[in-house]
Amino acid sequence: MKITHILEGRPFQTEFGIIGYSSVVLVQAKEKTILYDCGSRGCSVQLKESLKKQGLTSSDITHVVISHLHFDHVGNLPLFKNAKVLMSFTEWENAISHPDEYHDVAACEYIRRNCSVQFVAEGDAIADAVTVMELPGHTQGLIGLKCGNDTILCSDAIKNRYEMWGNIPLMSVDREKSLASQARIRKEARFIYPGHDCMLDAERPINKEPVSFLLKFANGTERRI
Repeated sequence: MKITHILEGRPFQTEFGIIGYSSVVLVQAKEKTILYDCGSRGCSVQLKESLKKQGLTSSDITHVVISHLHFDHVGNLPLFKNAKVLMSFTEWENAISHPDEYHDVAACEYIRRNCSVQFVAEGDAIADAVTVMELPGHTQGLIGLKCGNDTILCSDAIKNRYEMWGNIPLMSVDREKSLASQARIRKEARFIYPGHDCMLDAERPINKEPVSFLLKFANGTERRI
């Protein structure tokens, strides 16, 4: 099994609102080529370029596992027309029945009309040594993937380094469930792929300085912050 960070999320927002650069993780396991989340629509070019560096195109992806149905995690589903979509029924039911300001209603309609969907739950095997974890709190139906013995892809169950070592859920519909999910992740994994940061090693806390990024303005100027 090979795990690759295809897009690395960023832990920031602006005074104008939440941008939502989320992580996309590739899991290659025998005959299955799995994406865990597929990112915000504004990152589609970067997503395709990152797949190309791995010798892949969007048509090579066999499964897309959706952690939860917020806009920054499902925006690129139309790129993966050959893939089966895996998600939690709890997440689907909440998103279509009680959507909040972050749920991607358009993506839900796209899924309803166009996708081959499989609902998965705690303990379901996605591939050899890849199983589903139910990690509620950030949303009621968020799911992660346990890969091998020491790696968890957890999306926004732990959003970033600040949640990882600060033990403070920054955005949650159920704080107690978030705390329980975060504690479980820390207990069961060393290597953690959060929703909005680089891969985190639980045994090696990283510098808590903000992750830098390059701003590109319409007039052609650039500034790294």
